[in-house]
Amino acid sequence: MSRPGLVLHIGTGKTGTSSIQQFLRINRPRLARRAILYPHAPGRARHTQLGFFVKTEAELARIVEWTRAGHGDLDAFRADFERRLTTEISEAAPKRVIMSDEALYSLSDEALLRLRSLAERIADRVRVIVYLRRQDDHLVSRYQQAVKTGATETLAEFARLDHTPTYDYAARLTTWQQVVRPDQLVVRRFEPSRFGAGGLYQDFLDAAAIKAPLDRFKPVESQNESLDAEAVELLRILNLYRVEHEGAVAGVINNRPLFTRLGADGPTLTLADDEFTRFMGQWTATNRQVAATYFAGDELFGPRRASRSTTTDQRLDPARLDHYFELLEIPAEQQAAVRAIAEREAAR
Repeated sequence: MSRPGLVLHIGTGKTGTSSIQQFLRINRPRLARRAILYPHAPGRARHTQLGFFVKTEAELARIVEWTRAGHGDLDAFRADFERRLTTEISEAAPKRVIMSDEALYSLSDEALLRLRSLAERIADRVRVIVYLRRQDDHLVSRYQQAVKTGATETLAEFARLDHTPTYDYAARLTTWQQVVRPDQLVVRRFEPSRFGAGGLYQDFLDAAAIKAPLDRFKPVESQNESLDAEAVELLRILNLYRVEHEGAVAGVINNRPLFTRLGADGPTLTLADDEFTRFMGQWTATNRQVAATYFAGDELFGPRRASRSTTTDQRLDPARLDHYFELLEIPAEQQAAVRAIAEREAAR
């Protein structure tokens, strides 16, 4: 039996990946009728277990989801994962397999080699799809995600960190080309103004060479879980509390039970224009290189989108804490320490 083609959707994160994954999940039967498999073995929607399979033990030790899942021995997990995946592919006998996990974008060379080896065992050709987002726009969204998973820096501090591994798009794409050696590397720009009438989902179908109109598939609601500036700062303060008082490690904190209760009614957090200009200046050369390689020299991104309701003020009024203590059911014995941190941060 001939092996199927493999489509790898690698992100980047914060480019509609969750929405695409939910679209693929709920449309499994419709894809199957076109001889396309979106397998269950790597995950129900996001294919997290594919990322687990290729990463090293040291890399997995820093991932909350891996630790929480309690998979145990890594070699045993890998053997079981590949057995389940190959069995599912064999039973479905598809012409193409799609797998999606935004963590794949930033894999180490060692993990990329393991991914290439797996792809060579299960597929006869590989198409990689990656969505790139204007770096300053991506930074703000990525910061919010970082706070959701335990970051303690302010947005201004976060912007001054070294983001080269993520935002030097030319270098990252070159690494994928050289290490994974896909038959096709399809680069898309995550800019709604560039999408046609079908939006992101039709754009993804086109990128994956799925020749079917969007109306043949079941629609899915947006998976956006955005928070307003006050909610983001509250989570950052709670992260500081856990690090300073509970020995938690910044960046590996699970805040999902909290942020699902928080709202997005107020203005969203952003940087001042001069900070955005400084930040984007770092990526001029790499963006020009990507534009020349993949878009015939066209500008890689359009101008930064203006947002209607934003603020550069990252501050939580300590007087608002009682509301959040009740909303999030923060234990009484923790409240004094959280309040002290909130007052300290508000005075900065």
